[in-house]
Amino acid sequence: MFRTAAIACIAGLSIATVAPHATAGGTALTSQRLITGLARPVFVCAAPGDSDRIFIVEQRSGSTGRIRVFDLTTNSLLSTPFLSMTVSTGSEQGLLGMAFHPDYANNGYFFVNYTNSSGTTVIARYQVSGSNPNVANSSSAQTVLTISQPYTNHNGGCIQFGPDGYLYIGTGDGGSGGDPGDRAQDITDQLLGKMLRINVDSLPYTIPASNPFVGTTGDDEIYSYGWRNPWRFSFDGLTGDFYSADVGQNAWEEVDVVGGGDGIGGNFGWRCYEGDHTYNTSGCPSASTMIFPVHEYAQGGSPYRCSVTGGVVYRGSEIPDLQGTYFFGDYCSNQIWSFVWDGGGGINSLQDRTSELAPNAGSIGSISSFGEDADGNIYICDLGGEVFVIQADAPDGACCVGTSCITITQANCDNGGGIYLGDFVECSADICFPAPDNDNCDNALSVGSGNSNYTTQYATDSTNTDCSIGNDVWLSYTADCTGTLLVSATGDFFNDISAVYAGCPASAGQALGCGENSYIIACTSGTDYLIRIGSADGTTGTGSVNINCFPSTTCDGDCNGDGQVNVDDVLELLGQFGTDGECDTNGDGTIGVDDLLAQIGNWGPC
Repeated sequence: MFRTAAIACIAGLSIATVAPHATAGGTALTSQRLITGLARPVFVCAAPGDSDRIFIVEQRSGSTGRIRVFDLTTNSLLSTPFLSMTVSTGSEQGLLGMAFHPDYANNGYFFVNYTNSSGTTVIARYQVSGSNPNVANSSSAQTVLTISQPYTNHNGGCIQFGPDGYLYIGTGDGGSGGDPGDRAQDITDQLLGKMLRINVDSLPYTIPASNPFVGTTGDDEIYSYGWRNPWRFSFDGLTGDFYSADVGQNAWEEVDVVGGGDGIGGNFGWRCYEGDHTYNTSGCPSASTMIFPVHEYAQGGSPYRCSVTGGVVYRGSEIPDLQGTYFFGDYCSNQIWSFVWDGGGGINSLQDRTSELAPNAGSIGSISSFGEDADGNIYICDLGGEVFVIQADAPDGACCVGTSCITITQANCDNGGGIYLGDFVECSADICFPAPDNDNCDNALSVGSGNSNYTTQYATDSTNTDCSIGNDVWLSYTADCTGTLLVSATGDFFNDISAVYAGCPASAGQALGCGENSYIIACTSGTDYLIRIGSADGTTGTGSVNINCFPSTTCDGDCNGDGQVNVDDVLELLGQFGTDGECDTNGDGTIGVDDLLAQIGNWGPC
């Protein structure tokens, strides 16, 4: 434990089957400050399956330790504590840990680890109130186990349910310095400096039959030994692997990891070894019988490192490439690291996350604990009263607040009532001004023959078109004749360019012309034509478009309507002779000699 105040651990969650170990993710991270104003928070956890709340252990305020409830759905700290109790105030003592029974949803049991007024460690069981899920029944306390403490430091504090359903209790070596009573190596009538495992499905507790010292020399409660102060340990929520930070004496801090179910009866080395280094091997067994850390780091340096704060393995769903990554820190230097256990005696992907996890508000200092909620999100406690949550670092983008543009994350934009334009979109001078109503084809402005004004200012570039003319607006014209359509667009002091379509491009409308300012197009009466006006060089402005429809010109005898009477028309007339057809120039219902004479009289262009 850190040397001036108490630390606790995080309660366990349900455990799934073993899966392969992941590699460290590449997603950039950040942290968000969630809570302020707490009294020495040392622990964050959630009840199994409860995604709406987290519970925060406050070590002590005066002689009162409390458990607080934070509602994740409303982002609010409830004013009424879940539980309050009287605790000792010496050094590293107080309310230190909490663990929910795996069947909490049905039995309402949870367990706490605290030091009472006389400084004795107490493991007690409580039950939630029958009428209010946010308040415990304070009169339901039942003592599970007590352990006398010779000193006020190295009291452990971490309790957690393992994947086997048993309650694990980490105890420090009793305190002072250097383990003067050699308690951590003593397995007979000595529960200090140990990892204990007991069955608390009913009280009084029972001993799991598989505990290593059942029926032989050694206390039955002991699961492993040789611990200096395993104040923060956890189980990987997916694999069941066991992770524990063990605070060093005066030179080395360490993190120990063993696979799920391994480590039973194991000797983790203290006081014989501090990390991988000899401390006091007088009377110690061979080093070959001990379990050594997967990672260690030296105390001192800059920033000054003095006390490891153990953490948890990420098993949330929000950052998939972070799966299997273990987070831990140092209480004095406020540094945060992560690694991925290699499944053996080493680690991969060790990263210093301190700068990356700089929060959006406040600062992370005096790191007292890491925790997780029911969804596997990771939280950080600092003893100054704050709780932070680790998140993926959301990309910035353009956010419009009125007509002003700022570059922030979507969450911050939404929270401030802005309109988020997309990740990585950059602010520009006009980006937050509203686009014209006819900015897209479906909202084209209906115009008639003659001159019509337009503006492309603040327009956007239409997508899914087959020609590029930049930021554009749309006009719609319904032809009032069959003949020739003349379209001419003119920009006022900007380089306009246009296109004409028979229907919207998104609906398979065909481009009849593109990239010019003027068009001559054959048209049919009653047909809609769409004129798109933009700019080839990115400029915008105002202008006008002139649209006129000229009916086709025909004359008597022009049977094929090509604007002239010639041999082709005579041949067509002879083919229709004696019938009623296009070559019936006098309209008497029969093509005859009179029609042929009229045709000859109109010979040439109409």
